[in-house]
Formats: sequence, C-alpha cells, structure tokens
Amino acid sequence: MPIVLLFINRTYFKNELLNNFLFGFLIIIFSTFPIALMTGANVLTTNSFDAGFQNFELSEEVNHLITIDIDGSLNLEFFDGSGYIVDILNQPGKTGFPEALQANLGDPQPIRLREVSTDRLLQVRGWKLDLGNKTNWAIDILSFDSNYYLDSPNLNEAKLIGTGKIFLGSNLSSGDIVINGIFNVIVDRKLPIVVVGKADVPANWINATIGYLNQTNGSYNLKVIVEDGSTVVFEEGE
Repeated sequence: MPIVLLFINRTYFKNELLNNFLFGFLIIIFSTFPIALMTGANVLTTNSFDAGFQNFELSEEVNHLITIDIDGSLNLEFFDGSGYIVDILNQPGKTGFPEALQANLGDPQPIRLREVSTDRLLQVRGWKLDLGNKTNWAIDILSFDSNYYLDSPNLNEAKLIGTGKIFLGSNLSSGDIVINGIFNVIVDRKLPIVVVGKADVPANWINATIGYLNQTNGSYNLKVIVEDGSTVVFEEGE
C-alpha cells in the first residue's frame, strides 16, 4: 500500500512532504523486518506460531522407526522419558514446518516426520527433535549441518546421511550406526567402539582387522560403519 500511495503521489499530487514520509516509512519497514526475523520477535507470524508438537504415549514395549528427509538442519537429543518432542529451529531457512505420520502396526512401527507446505516467508532453518530414552528407537535421517547427541541405551540402530556433528555418549549400546556424508564424530572416552570403513581417527586408536578400535583391550560395544565416499573425522571427547 505505501508503494501504491507513493506512485499516485508522484504521478498526480507531487507533494514532497508526503513523498518523504512514505520513503521514510518504507525504509523503516525494509530495515526492521530482517532484524525482527533474525531475533525471533513475536511481531512476525513465523515467530509467534506454535509449530511444535509431541507424543508421550508410545509404548516402551514396541520398537519404533523414525525417518526424516529434509534439506535443512536437524538437532537431535534424548530426554528421560518416552515418546518424542518436535519443534522448529526458528531461524530463516528453506524448511517447512513438520508433521508426523505414524502407524500403529508392524515391528518396528514407523513414524515419518515430513514437511508440510509452508509459505516461503515462514520457512525455517530446520527442526529440533527430542527422543525419549525409554522408547526403543531406530532412526533413518537425511539432513544437513545437523547436530546429533546420541546417548540412549535404547537406540537400536541408526543411519545418518548428510553433514554435521555426531556426539556418541557413554550410554549407547545400540546396533550398527551407519554414516554417509561429511561428519565430525566425537566419541565419549568411556564408550568402546569399532569404526569400519575409511575414516580419520585419533593416532592412539588401534588399526585392527575388524576396523579401528578406540580401546586398547580390543573390546567394543558399538559398531560405526562409514560408507564409501564419506568424509568422517573421529575425535575423543571427555
């Protein structure tokens, strides 16, 4: 509307005072909008709309497979309890709001998190996913510039594709973790693992027949498989 008034004024009325007022108004709007979007101000719909949801009713006796395929980021952590919590990473990006499609049949029972159609102005950097550590999980995720904090004894298996950082905690006792992409992996010193495939590992790890072992006694609780074509760097954590 201010742009239309500016055009009409310049064409028909040529009022310089109104002209300056409209120019000043437009400058304020176009300069404050990016700041409001970046700082999360609630004057914008994308910052005031509640896009998160949760489900705490999942049975602890059933296995669940959660799948995600997005062109944005994902921050994944575990909490003490059952079920899951989903929210948005409320920064500008190209990812739509999430929704869950869940089936109550099969083993494991599938849960798919997918994007809903979202106006470009409201799209965000990605999602935040918290999984209950009392639920039996398998995860299959494609995302980019992501952070995975894996520290649950009930993570049965995982496949992570994309880019980002992976933190392997001491409570993990899962099946295989398969990695495909570009990742930095930080391993808790108390977690015995073996790395199978081409990877950059600390100099003190043992290059054994089965793979790279981070414990001198040769034992491991967790196998990490690095698929061909990946660039993965392992580091020792605290």
